[in-house]
Amino acid sequence: MAPSILNIIRGTYSTLLLIFSIILIMGLIAERNTKISADVHPAMAYCTIWGAILWLMMVEGGQGSLVGLVPVNPKIYKDSHPVAARCTKIAHTGDNLDRYLLGRQFMVVLVVFTVNMSGGPSGDITLWGLPDWLKSIMFGGGAAMILFTCMVGQLNSQVIASLCMLDYTNTYSALATLWVAMFIEWTGL
Repeated sequence: MAPSILNIIRGTYSTLLLIFSIILIMGLIAERNTKISADVHPAMAYCTIWGAILWLMMVEGGQGSLVGLVPVNPKIYKDSHPVAARCTKIAHTGDNLDRYLLGRQFMVVLVVFTVNMSGGPSGDITLWGLPDWLKSIMFGGGAAMILFTCMVGQLNSQVIASLCMLDYTNTYSALATLWVAMFIEWTGL
């Protein structure tokens, strides 16, 4: 079925807003208008923000995959997706899934905090002569960071993971994320 004109319009302006937000955030970093780029170096802020967003994608997608795979018999996929079988064996034993979900929630808070330190505006900023009303919306109201974090780091990974649960958890980064979440919950944080 062909997409409706309304869906095409929504998809187009959503994509354009995301691209604009990413350009603004990367510009803030380049101009040393974020905490990490001002205090350390823009290269560190770029590495930190993209590393954190990639990890957020694994954290968010891993949740959907591990929860969605509960009713699936692991014998079906243990040979074709061995790392996913290992992840589910750990997560689906006893109360480990609940422990993972608690630790995962703290990881989300930590990662989003890191994203904001790397790409969020700090202080009074000037960027490319943008008008005050636009800076107020995109930076003061947080629209640029919200769009970037939600659209890149959270929503797409949750959708992809819900459709490709085994493939999403069949990576060592998924296994490492599971172990980190379980460790965080074990510490009591």
